[in-house]
Amino acid sequence: MVPRPRNKSNRGLPPNLYLDDRRGTYRYRRPTDGKWFPFGPDRVKAVDAAKQLNLAFMQGADLVGAVMGESAELFTTFLTHYEKKVLPPRELSEGTLDLYAVHFRRFRKAFEGKAIDQITIRMIAELLDSVTPRTANQCRALLIDIFNHAAAKGLCPDNPAMSTISRIEKKARKRHTVEGLKAIREKSPSWLQNAIDLALITAQRRTDILSMKFEDVQDGYLYVVQQKTAKASDMAWIRFRVTPELQRVISHCRDNIVSPFLIHRRPDRKKQKQAETKEHWTKIEERYLTRAFKEAREAADCYKGWKEEEMPGFHEVRALSLHLYKKAGKDGQKIAGHASEEMTKNYQKDHAEVVWSDAVPDLDISEVSGR
Repeated sequence: MVPRPRNKSNRGLPPNLYLDDRRGTYRYRRPTDGKWFPFGPDRVKAVDAAKQLNLAFMQGADLVGAVMGESAELFTTFLTHYEKKVLPPRELSEGTLDLYAVHFRRFRKAFEGKAIDQITIRMIAELLDSVTPRTANQCRALLIDIFNHAAAKGLCPDNPAMSTISRIEKKARKRHTVEGLKAIREKSPSWLQNAIDLALITAQRRTDILSMKFEDVQDGYLYVVQQKTAKASDMAWIRFRVTPELQRVISHCRDNIVSPFLIHRRPDRKKQKQAETKEHWTKIEERYLTRAFKEAREAADCYKGWKEEEMPGFHEVRALSLHLYKKAGKDGQKIAGHASEEMTKNYQKDHAEVVWSDAVPDLDISEVSGR
């Protein structure tokens, strides 16, 4: 006999879970004997409990699946598929993929041995509660996308991550002061000093600073394509006029190391495996820059009394740059590459013509650089 369709108020609920419209509460009907159990008004808790009970009452499902030639797919197996098939077409930046890799290791450890249709809201909630709010929100967004793809393939009935709640993030990091950054710069190696100067005068992100090449300087301009916003913003293509201030920074980037990159270094020792994966052996990785900046900051000891989570990193140099541009009465929006509604589209589909946004990096950074 075909089961009677669920009424409107019970649609979207797991089997055996029902909403009592009069009381606004949920109740569970035990499938073995039809006995009812009150589950209270909390939908998330009721759905989670019902799913766990349904799994317990369906212990023979694996045996049935084996006879029918069906088996539940492990979460870790689908995660590997997600990494190899879903992510590559998105052409994500190296930094984003590195961050995802950290989260994927966390997911594999938490859900090891679990079928993807056995993962409950509670399991995901416990994982999210074990990390910081920022990390939790990153993991939640990623899990929502993973389960969306799994549900689209019929591997799970719904998206348990969607039922969790994002957490409130309180920004802990403070801003750099001019005096603080100057002290950090004095404790930095020459390549890091150049990176700080370049970040100050162009207000670009770490990824874009490390990607700038000498060949990008053409006809009096430094051409930069912001990796983070190139697909989403019309102002990701920036053409910096090589002002005297910018030229001084570029000139200091030239040294006795032959490298295509403005910011470069001779590694302490070349590792063959790393050399094969890098665009050039002198290219500096983002994580190395972050670590080197932290070491210089600790050596400078310039932010006494600040907690570790309050310490500003290299990324906050961008914020200081924009503050200084504003303080000097200059336009920081074009420098930063922030999008505006009036900006026309850079290119249409199958059309490679780019409209460059002109910017004039003429900030006096001598107070920090001493040059």
